Amino acid sequence: MVKPILATNLDDLLIKHEAFVEPHKLVWGRLIEKTGNKDLAKWINKKDYFIGVNLAMDQIMPQATREEKTLQVRTWYQEEVIKYIQSNPDCVNKQIADRLKQLKTRYRLVLMTSNTEKYIGRILTSAGLNKLYDSIVASETEQEPKKEDLIESLIAKYGKPKYYLTGKDDPEANEIFRKREVKVIGKDEIDSI
Repeated sequence: MVKPILATNLDDLLIKHEAFVEPHKLVWGRLIEKTGNKDLAKWINKKDYFIGVNLAMDQIMPQATREEKTLQVRTWYQEEVIKYIQSNPDCVNKQIADRLKQLKTRYRLVLMTSNTEKYIGRILTSAGLNKLYDSIVASETEQEPKKEDLIESLIAKYGKPKYYLTGKDDPEANEIFRKREVKVIGKDEIDSI
C-alpha cells in the first residue's frame, strides 16, 4: 500500500524564520550597496519584493537576461541561508525533525520549498536534515519563487497530500491547499497527525 503524503515547508517549522530573514536583509543590503539606491529599501518585506529585486539587478547586471539576474540574486540569498544555518545550528528545530522521522513510517514526507533545486540539498545538509524527506518540490533557480506553482507541481508529481504541515501562518499557501481539500496543520498540532 502506498503511504499518504505529508507535505511540509521549512520556514519556522524545521528551521527558525530568522534563518531566512537575516540572509534576506543581507542580500538587500548588498543590492542597495551595489546600486547606491537607498530607495530600494521600500521593497524589503513586501509581498511583491521581487519587483525591487528586479530593479536592483537591472542596474547591477544590465547586460544579463532576467533569468541570469534572478539566478545571481537567488544564489547570493541561498549562500547566506547556508552560512546562517552553519553559524547558528540552534536554529534547527530538532523536536519537529524527530517527530517527522516517526511520522515517516506512516507517511511519505514531501518538502515543498521556494528554495531552489540547486541549493535545497545543501540547505538541508547544513541543517542535518538531508535524509528526512522522501521527495522535494523546489523552485527553479532562475525563476522567481511562486507558491501556487510549487503546490501545483507537488500535486502533479506526487498526488494530493493528506496533510500540509506548516510552521508559520502563510495565508496564501494555506488557502491554496484548503481549496484542494488538503488539511493544513500548524506545527503546534503535529501530534494530531
